[in-house]
Amino acid sequence: MKVRIIHLPHCPGQARFAEGDHHPLIAVIQKLLTDYNLYEGSAHGIYDTRTAEAISRFQEFRGLKPTGAVDPITYCRLQAAAESEVEPLNKPRAKVGLVKGNILISKSVRQLTLFDSNKPLRQYPIAIGKPSTPTPEGNYAIATKILNPGGVLGSRWMGLNFDAYGIHGTSSPWLIGQMVSNGCIRMHNAHAEELFYHVNVGTPVFIRN
Repeated sequence: MKVRIIHLPHCPGQARFAEGDHHPLIAVIQKLLTDYNLYEGSAHGIYDTRTAEAISRFQEFRGLKPTGAVDPITYCRLQAAAESEVEPLNKPRAKVGLVKGNILISKSVRQLTLFDSNKPLRQYPIAIGKPSTPTPEGNYAIATKILNPGGVLGSRWMGLNFDAYGIHGTSSPWLIGQMVSNGCIRMHNAHAEELFYHVNVGTPVFIRN
């Protein structure tokens, strides 16, 4: 079995910028885009239109939504990864998460409930998207799990199989219970860590009003 190993020089949570921002990490991203022959120019560390266009081309090349904005997933995809061959265990490893686990997110009460089949196990307070960038309602699933993404993403990231939305921890716990995010679901870090342990890639997530 082949696994891809990425050694990140910065936390993925740092990789969020607006046009005109100046940051050393932007220069790193510009160099990486140059390696892909998608960016021409100096690595000046300013998030300008040319950089955004290069990022958009890279996202399209990698099958991501071409937003031109750097998010943690795009940043990880930019990094070089080493492939290693790992021998499978003789016996299959038991999944850590609940086999029949599922998540219900109730936006109106700012609450996330973890179920085992039809039995509620845990309830957590959450923060959701602000009116201009609402948390999308619908039926989704956990698509990615990242330990310690850092920055505004807190200690855990559980990405959904829709755009760049996800459930994650926070560096601003005092905002839990409010409508403040760009659409993601924020949790206290301790709660995100507990939820992370109980879910698998593929765990259903139902977001309702």
